[in-house]
Amino acid sequence: MIIECYLDERTFSAFTGFDIFTRRKLWKNPVKFAVLMTLPALICFIKADIRGAVMLGTVLLAVGWGMPVLYLLNFFLSVRKAARDQKLDPPRLVYTVELTEAKDGIHVENEKEKATFLWKNVFHAYRAKDCIYLYITDKRAFLLPVEDEETWLMILRKLGSDRCTAL
Repeated sequence: MIIECYLDERTFSAFTGFDIFTRRKLWKNPVKFAVLMTLPALICFIKADIRGAVMLGTVLLAVGWGMPVLYLLNFFLSVRKAARDQKLDPPRLVYTVELTEAKDGIHVENEKEKATFLWKNVFHAYRAKDCIYLYITDKRAFLLPVEDEETWLMILRKLGSDRCTAL
């Protein structure tokens, strides 16, 4: 099965959001920070009769919520910039993947290099709405457009249900 993988800005953004927020759960630290700054701010507001308490509470709240908002804004702007830098509008062919039933069944080729991966070494596969995220390692994935269910079923057969997740 040969799959030509075209990448566009929407697919790149969806994958990056999935990888950062869903798979790696990097949203937790900004939320923890906001909560940790909000709790003392609330105590300051409760103790409003103490001189400067409201001002301190306001500063804590502004910092506690401002930093996570800036983190998210920076993330989304950097994803947009990365997509522009990769010239993904219009969509372009980034690599070709061949999936075979053989144990060295993943062959990837782009303009500059070729690589072969063993099914047994594949880290995980995720089935999104219109794309399969095939993680060769914890940090490296190939994005395969889903044209039919056959691709996902083959990956599921080769990796097993413990290394495949349908989103």
